[in-house]
Amino acid sequence: MSRLCALCTLVLSTLHVVFGSSEMELFENFMLQYNKSYNTREEFKYRLGVFLENLKEASRLQSEELGTAQYGVTKFSDLTDEEFSIYHLPTNILPTPPSFKQPEEVLQLPPSCDWRKKDVILKAKQQGNTCHSCWAFAAVANIEAQFAIMGHHVNLSEQQVIDCSLCRDGCLGGYSWDAFITVLNQRGLTSENTYPYTGYKSKCRKGLKPIGWIHDFEMLQKNETAMASHVADRGTLTVTINHAPLKHYQKGIVDTLRSNCDPNYVDHVVLIVGYLGANKLPQWILKNSWGEDWGEKGFFRMFRGKNACGITKYPVTCIVKAHKNQKRKRCV
Repeated sequence: MSRLCALCTLVLSTLHVVFGSSEMELFENFMLQYNKSYNTREEFKYRLGVFLENLKEASRLQSEELGTAQYGVTKFSDLTDEEFSIYHLPTNILPTPPSFKQPEEVLQLPPSCDWRKKDVILKAKQQGNTCHSCWAFAAVANIEAQFAIMGHHVNLSEQQVIDCSLCRDGCLGGYSWDAFITVLNQRGLTSENTYPYTGYKSKCRKGLKPIGWIHDFEMLQKNETAMASHVADRGTLTVTINHAPLKHYQKGIVDTLRSNCDPNYVDHVVLIVGYLGANKLPQWILKNSWGEDWGEKGFFRMFRGKNACGITKYPVTCIVKAHKNQKRKRCV
């Protein structure tokens, strides 16, 4: 047994007397599941205290949940809210959204649409804990999906967006339209293998061959029926939401009190990949950038129909035009 494991065992046996056995078992299981370790007894006790406070907050969210979401232990359960802030946009980044374009025709909605079932959505990627990069991941995922809908599968570089951002240091945050402007300026993106993700801002690499590109981008109507019509007919859609319930989210459909997720305050960019309705609880299906070991294999669901967590604030998508005679995949 390593010195560190021996230390953990010693501290755990001591703290079992102080704290309830069920809470200590949760912490032990948390450490095993997410391969957590701490260097000193003091750090171990501190992280345990943070973990217990997060359990209280998860319990509160669960008691006030209106949908089917389940909250509890996640891989973020030993982080303070300040430490967790790296996973969403900084509060000092103020958006300058693009002008609203001509409204799309709102088509009759099919009962459901899940682009994951059409082999156009890649697995959830991991933005890590060193860079406010959710905006780049959501925008790149949007481009990847739109290319796949046209029949071309690409795995594009988020790091290129971060390094070559025209708006600010890419690791200080941004919005999906900042990413699209950067992609237009770069005349496309190269592959993730060619320009891998590091989680740090570096010098923009020039002269790389693009394998994916866009022709434009647009903001949709701030209306969930119009948004669902777009998703069903044309593809995925980036949205900016309030991240508040997601730190403790495990699975299910988020439908929490407005006081728990103010729709006027949005600070995290994700991708709508589908929706469900008809005989099911109306819901959005969204892709996050926190890895497959969070949520529902990196995805999550939110109630659809009452602007949950501000989901209608900034619905933006890239435009990838089809070539002549190119056959698009359909969601239904």
